[in-house]
Amino acid sequence: MTASMEIGGAAAAARAQGAGPLNSIGRLAAPLTAFFAIQSAASLASIAMLGRLGDAALAGAGAAGAVYGVVLALMFGADAAVQAMVSRRVGAGRSEGCGQILADALALTLPLGALLAVGAWWAARGVLSAMSPHRDAALAGAAYLRAAAPSLVFFAATIPINACWIGSGRPHIALFVTAVLAPLQIAATFALVFGVGPLAGLGAAGAGAAISFAGLVGVALQLWLAARLGAAPGFAGRAPRAAGAGAVAAIGWPISLQQALLQLGLMIAYVILARLGVAQVAAANVLISLVMVPSQLAVGLGVAAATLVGQTLGRGDVAEARRWGWRTAVLGVAASAPFTLIAVAATRPLLGLFLRDPATLEIAVWPIRIVGLGVAADTLGRVLCFAIRGAGATRIGAAIPFAGQWLVQLPLVWWLAVTLGFGLLGMAGVQAGVAVAEALVTALIWAGARWSVHNTLSAAS
Repeated sequence: MTASMEIGGAAAAARAQGAGPLNSIGRLAAPLTAFFAIQSAASLASIAMLGRLGDAALAGAGAAGAVYGVVLALMFGADAAVQAMVSRRVGAGRSEGCGQILADALALTLPLGALLAVGAWWAARGVLSAMSPHRDAALAGAAYLRAAAPSLVFFAATIPINACWIGSGRPHIALFVTAVLAPLQIAATFALVFGVGPLAGLGAAGAGAAISFAGLVGVALQLWLAARLGAAPGFAGRAPRAAGAGAVAAIGWPISLQQALLQLGLMIAYVILARLGVAQVAAANVLISLVMVPSQLAVGLGVAAATLVGQTLGRGDVAEARRWGWRTAVLGVAASAPFTLIAVAATRPLLGLFLRDPATLEIAVWPIRIVGLGVAADTLGRVLCFAIRGAGATRIGAAIPFAGQWLVQLPLVWWLAVTLGFGLLGMAGVQAGVAVAEALVTALIWAGARWSVHNTLSAAS
């Protein structure tokens, strides 16, 4: 069974030439989109529960989530590298070497995850106190971050395994794991935040502890599935190689750096808004969490595009790889339209699911409408950035969002939100504008040839 499974991705990729483009994209994108949608649902459920505790818990958890995102993002490079390397090997019919790629990746992520978990727990109170002048929010955020810190060790194991499932064309297995873990995390969040029976509620710390609990179960489930279904053929008994680990790091570090800086920018945005009051931060946490729904849809389609591009380049067909990027991006724009409609036409009922204070809700009304109007551009840019990453041109794929955030978005957010006093409204306007600009730049790069001649990946493989 394992042998047939390991070539399943390559066979499906070969059949893609004869199948309709939508079928080929849907084969990968449907489970990936569901994968990220389920994660977003679990996150929104947690936000809704914390919203019942008041603005301080909501603001603190939002700031802590931004810090957690910076730390977790340092492992995202391994995800991008493993997916790109595995998909290229599967497309070329050389899937027997995928086990070595996984062994090399885990040699990087496991020590890194342990180090990050210890660092996050140790620095939680100091960092959150520095981010927020509001004591109750800072304490809630520190408790959340400390309780979530152990999950970094668990994700260090599961991130490379998930990348193998996806890169080999089997995203339905990653979806299965998430479908099992999400309701478990939601139930644990409720039990730990509010308390069940004789157990006292832990408040914001309970939401963080639920993440760690779900992560621990996820490790056990992923290892069991990997042993039965062969996440990476040839993994058993493989010792990591220094050269292989170096190749994973060489491909992945631009993504880790860019994603960490992206999350650091989010931290800075929370710091900026904290100067304007805890209600602004609470509203921002809800806004960011809601926008994650179409963003995760874009990521799901983007990861599918990366796999299709990588497998097609493994067969040496650059023109077809380019077409996969465009097809997936257009499909993403169409799929994001319902969120825009809801954000614009049903704004208050949507926000009322998460915000209890009427004044805080009003702060979020126009920002969510503005961001909703920019969702199509954001989706286009994200999907094409993933396509570029799937080609192995990770530096190009990382440079675009980095420049947009650090050279344009953050300076403008400070000017509009604080200097001119537009607050969250100013931040939303800048975000929508930057999304449009990044989409244009990314589309121009994808239409060009630089990504297609990038040779880092072939050398690393």
